[in-house]
Parts: sequence; structure tokens; C-alpha cells
Amino acid sequence: MSYETFRVEITRDETRAEGAVTIEVTAYFDRLPETDVPTRGMLTRAAKGVWNSRLQFTGDFATLSEALAAIDAAYPDAVRIRCYEYTVDDEFAREVAPLVKSTGKWRPADNIGAREDPGPGNR
Repeated sequence: MSYETFRVEITRDETRAEGAVTIEVTAYFDRLPETDVPTRGMLTRAAKGVWNSRLQFTGDFATLSEALAAIDAAYPDAVRIRCYEYTVDDEFAREVAPLVKSTGKWRPADNIGAREDPGPGNR
């Protein structure tokens, strides 16, 4: 049985006056997150005292597209999301290419400027 959870965590840097946020998505493949605090299918304010006081919003989603839609609804001006993968074979989550918003769509940072469909000879 294959299992996927996409956990979104939004933290606020309290050391900066403008209160910049950092958005992270961790994809759990064939493993369950160690904590069961986030809500399913929506972003909610993190419970006070969860992990650290900088955690503002969190949520677990069944698909990446649902997670990105929730991020866009809460932070429409966001342009970058840090990404991690955590599989049953990993001891720790592995950082992967971040997602950046380009022409209104989220894409891996490595693909910015690449054509949408590279054609049959370039796949």
C-alpha cells in the first residue's frame, strides 16, 4: 500500500521587523509524519507551543496540488517554497529543489525558463 502526505508548515521570522514568512512542504512517502497535530485538507493556525513559537500555520494534504492551492489562498504573494522528501528508507527528510512561482504557476526552481513541452526529441 502506498501512502502520501504533504505537510505544509509556515513559519514567521520573529527577528525581522517585516515578519517575513518561510513556507515549507514536506512530502511523506510510505511513512506517516511523526506528529499528528496538523489538520487534514486545510491550513490552520498552529496550536500554541507546537514545535516552536515561530510556527504559524500548518496542515496535511493528500496531494501536492491541494497543498499549493491552500498556500496560494493564504499567501497569494508567496514566490518560493522550500521542499523536502521523507521516505520510509530515509533517516531524515531530504531537501529537494524548491518550488518558485513563475507566470502564476508553481514549478521546481531547476525548470524556470524551460519550455512547457520539450517535444519528443528532448524528453
